[in-house]
Amino acid sequence: MERLYQNISKRKSTRKFNMDALDPSSMERVEQALQDIPQLFENLSVSFIPVKDGEHFMEKGTSILGAYTKVKSPHYLVVASKEASGFRQAAGYSMAHVLLTLNDLGIATCVTYPGVDLKTIEQFAPLGEEEVPILFIAFGNPEDPLSLYPKADYYKRRSYKDILIQGPVKRKYKFILEAARLAPSSFNTQPWRFAVDGHKIHLLRVKLGFIKSKLFSSLNKIDMGLALGFMVIALKSKEMKFRLMKDPVIYEGMEYMITIEIKE
Repeated sequence: MERLYQNISKRKSTRKFNMDALDPSSMERVEQALQDIPQLFENLSVSFIPVKDGEHFMEKGTSILGAYTKVKSPHYLVVASKEASGFRQAAGYSMAHVLLTLNDLGIATCVTYPGVDLKTIEQFAPLGEEEVPILFIAFGNPEDPLSLYPKADYYKRRSYKDILIQGPVKRKYKFILEAARLAPSSFNTQPWRFAVDGHKIHLLRVKLGFIKSKLFSSLNKIDMGLALGFMVIALKSKEMKFRLMKDPVIYEGMEYMITIEIKE
């Protein structure tokens, strides 16, 4: 888990890929890594189905949110799950582990949201029973090998003043919030906020206005799962004992998600 934690500050989204396929050994490592991805809920699994022929797959896709969402790469992962309560957060949580694992393998990634019809998806990546596609992860070698890792000024993130709505934060807990702060989010919206109460960290999502909610609400739920995944990875890397629990708190303009209780 320490290696995944170290990759939190070494990972960046790649939008320009070398369109040559990964060599067989690299693809085998990817497939092996996907076999045991942590899940947020025991009764709700998130699947990552490889699409090896990425070029032809993306030819079938159209952009649903503008050109930003259509990333051309040699391979994709179709992220899928059953539609159940919390399935988007669960997808984000598992994605956090996948993104950091592939980064540790030296493989570039980018979360993307192209419009690909269900029939086309199933031609390239058969879904499980009752599964629905949630989004896609483009992956492969970057066009520029030096672009795999971020430069010092890459992260454009909100300050703690913006994301911490209740504190103070114990010094020994700050690395947990820093892990979440560096998590990727759709269109860099960074919807997470934190209320810290002693040894409890409450995760909340910013409520959006009507128009923005139509565009980003579903995506931001995935983002919250990503942030939670990064936090759990950080905690496990330091072998800190904790549990995930429901302990709702109410703040104006916020939607409560979950609480991390750290055991000291």
